[in-house]
Amino acid sequence: MLGRFTSGLVSALVLAATAIPTAGASAAAPPPQPTKGTLPGVTVRTGDGTVAKGQAAVVADLNGRPVQLTSYTTTGFQAERNPFTLWAWQPDRRRFVKTDDGEIAVSPDGRWTVAHRNLPGEPGKDRLRITDRKTGKSRDIEIGLAEYSPVSTDNGGTQYPRMRWPRWSPDGKKLLFTVALARQDDRSAGVLILDLPDFTPRFIKIHKALVTVGGFEWNQDGTRFLVRHGRLGTTTVRLYDLQGKATREYQVRGRPGGDGRGVFSPSGKRFVTACLPLEKAACVWDAATGKAVTRLPVVAGARPTTLGWYDEKHLLISTAAGIGIMDLRGRVTETLLKLGRNSEIYPHFGALR
Repeated sequence: MLGRFTSGLVSALVLAATAIPTAGASAAAPPPQPTKGTLPGVTVRTGDGTVAKGQAAVVADLNGRPVQLTSYTTTGFQAERNPFTLWAWQPDRRRFVKTDDGEIAVSPDGRWTVAHRNLPGEPGKDRLRITDRKTGKSRDIEIGLAEYSPVSTDNGGTQYPRMRWPRWSPDGKKLLFTVALARQDDRSAGVLILDLPDFTPRFIKIHKALVTVGGFEWNQDGTRFLVRHGRLGTTTVRLYDLQGKATREYQVRGRPGGDGRGVFSPSGKRFVTACLPLEKAACVWDAATGKAVTRLPVVAGARPTTLGWYDEKHLLISTAAGIGIMDLRGRVTETLLKLGRNSEIYPHFGALR
């Protein structure tokens, strides 16, 4: 089964991805980052269930940072077919624009974007749109999941696995997707890794990893990937090599925090998880021993928690003001995004080098 799955993907992707340069190729200075000012399209849910204009703003100069604000999602009326709107940062236009491309991941050098979406009306197929910001050219790639683990439904239909949460490796040479099982979105079927420059796919079967809020993430140098495992309340964090062999298991609480520079600090000496119910705290752990280093407050709310490393000594984290930088003593040293109370905005941060 796995051979047919991989073979079909290779045939489709090699034809589609020919002549796309290496995403890790050297580029000029990083593209401009969002400037200070109000973010468009932000909403807030009112007491009577209607939607009104919300508030969110960039309040710091984001240029020269080790992280980048790549996009954000806003909500609309639940009666709409798709109440979520994605706003992607366009460096050449110096503004955020609406897009229907689905999830977006920007390479660490800022040059390449990969937009991922499930194709409506085409079960078992996903689409990747690869865009070179330097040339402005885009190319679409279709990925077929129909051969892997289709599940029959009660009404005689079929459900297929879904690709979710695209993640660039720290060197910008690989893409990682979580593949969730049909009818069990909280459990994984495995991961799909696409190796650049030709985007050759490799599916690695890893059943039953817990992928509720977040899925598989990279370690600090792209030689391992990791995920939460077990059941809610009794989870661990497992590391796997690029062949899918489990190499270590940490007996720690919570889901890995994959925003910003990711789960592991740049040196790889520490890692972070959202470790209390409702994600009210961030726990920092020693990567060598698995022992707790510190526990820091997270201001949890209606929107998902932003949590990951900013640099070796600071976290990118949800705060009372919005999204900020916190040292390992729990002090917010700077606010990057100021978010109005109850504003329904889900910012997406990635690494930038």
